[in-house]
Amino acid sequence: MRIGIDFDNTMVDYTGVFYQVALELGWIPKETLPTKFAVKQSFLDANNERKWTELQGIVYGREIHQAIPFAGIHQTITTWLNKGHELFIISHKTKYPIIGDKVNFHIAAMTWLEQYQLVSSLGSLSTIAKENVFFNETKEEKIAKIAALSCDIFIDDLPSILMHKSFPKQSKKVLFDPKNEQKLEQQYSELAKNKISHWSTLAEHY
Repeated sequence: MRIGIDFDNTMVDYTGVFYQVALELGWIPKETLPTKFAVKQSFLDANNERKWTELQGIVYGREIHQAIPFAGIHQTITTWLNKGHELFIISHKTKYPIIGDKVNFHIAAMTWLEQYQLVSSLGSLSTIAKENVFFNETKEEKIAKIAALSCDIFIDDLPSILMHKSFPKQSKKVLFDPKNEQKLEQQYSELAKNKISHWSTLAEHY
């Protein structure tokens, strides 16, 4: 099988990182709950969405090293590769932040993947080949890449990607929801049967 995997919030666990970085910068009150949603809401409540956008650029760029892979991802990737599956990382990621320092997100993300031995130049039976990593500037380009690579399965944390009108019909949609936080709206209800919360579940099913 050809399996496509999203990057941010699917492979990368940012739990606590947005809170920690914003706190260190003095941008949020200490009593803010340490979730990404609560941190974002803090900025929105202060009518400061621009600062939230800047924070995202910092976390996804120079501070991505504070994030870690989700539990079970290494074992699942190794299991799939040993079964003979082809693996691809397909992400919607602009090259530079909209606001703030001009850090190259693509380089930062690839460095993170190599740091955690999830990709390597030649690939192996435990790492994805570097040539199979694709960072796309727009959502439309991401979805087109999923189609072009003929992915049998695609795993993403965003229902809006999986249920996009252009998402390829031949690709099975798998929603990654590690904290079971997704309240699926009516138009996304079909994802409920293919929702998983842990990478080990993926290894068991495919």
